[in-house]
Amino acid sequence: MSKRDLTTTDFRAWLQSMGLSRSATGVGAGLIGITGRTRASETATGKRELTLTERLAMSAVRAGLNPWQPEYETELAERFGEPPAISRDSTAA
Repeated sequence: MSKRDLTTTDFRAWLQSMGLSRSATGVGAGLIGITGRTRASETATGKRELTLTERLAMSAVRAGLNPWQPEYETELAERFGEPPAISRDSTAA
């Protein structure tokens, strides 16, 4: 992963790749877990840097991944051609 900081232009490019306009910044921010109008605005204007978690969420959302939960493990494993790291039996307690 690149060590350079994600710029405002990069965040806007991600919004565009998601089919979102600048006026939908809050929607895009919400997709990656940024809540609140102020934080979304600060992100879009470059007043705050995106965290690694937010940048990873951007990739996940762009790739069409659902939020992880144990029941989703089999689908993820199949998508990436790997055996599930956990079995369905181990998720039932």
